[in-house]
This record gives sequence, structure tokens and C-alpha cells, in this order.
Amino acid sequence: MTLGKGDRPNKFTRYLGEAIKKAREEKGVSQAELAEKIYTRRATLSDIENGKTEPDSSTLAALANQLKKPLGYFFPPFAYQEIQQENLTPLESELLIHFRKIWDVHLQRLAIQQVVAISDFDPTQTLLDSVDLNISEKENEAKLQEIIDKRRKKK
Repeated sequence: MTLGKGDRPNKFTRYLGEAIKKAREEKGVSQAELAEKIYTRRATLSDIENGKTEPDSSTLAALANQLKKPLGYFFPPFAYQEIQQENLTPLESELLIHFRKIWDVHLQRLAIQQVVAISDFDPTQTLLDSVDLNISEKENEAKLQEIIDKRRKKK
């Protein structure tokens, strides 16, 4: 979703702001108290809650930490895909179990890149190339057999 700075408030920023305000009120803190805890001005937090501006990533992380909410809590369903444990297939659960055993974050990122590459792979062209190759091989075999037959006839 590409939005210019003049496109606020919009559906995304309104949802984000409402979610932050709801979490703040559930926690029982004022805008001023929360703003102080996340090292921003109360007016900035007000603008965020009203959808007039978006928090940067470090501010959003601080909000999630202070309000004890996962980052996904602040994103509208149309902008964030969250998969619930009960919706995982057995294969997805198995993949997650093995992924969590990967001890290095760089290796985890590599695993994600590999899964993305596999999911983006379209075998159509490979199959078409294979079919073309088989047809060519058959044509070549037929031509070769024809040449052999002609030479045999000459002898």
C-alpha cells in the first residue's frame, strides 16, 4: 500500500490509531504518561491516535512493549496476515517446529528465503521446456533412424 503523507488520515492510520488508543485505555494510562514512556511528545501520540501520522518502527515497537501487545495487534486485517495456531495444517506445524530449531537468525532468514523461492516457483515453463526437449529428441531420433535406414539401403 503506497500512501503519500497528504493521504492521512486513511483507513490504515485510523485503524492503527484506534488500536493504540484502545490498548492505552485498557492499560489505564493517559496520553501524557504513555508518551513519556515511549520518549515522544503527547501531541505526537495524539496525532498517531487520530490517524494524522504514523509511528516509526521504533516507536511502534515501544508502544507494543509498553502496552503489552504483539505488533500484529496494531495492524488492520487487510494489512497484516496473522495465522492462528489452530488454522495451521499438520505440514505447516511441522515446518514451524523445524524452523524454531534453527539456532541462528541468519539461517532462519535463509530458510525463509528458500521457502519464498519455492513458493514463487512456477513449474509451467520447466514442464514446457521438458516437453519441447522430448519432442525434439523424438524428432532427432526419427531423423537419425531415417539416415541410418538410407545408408543401409545404399549398401
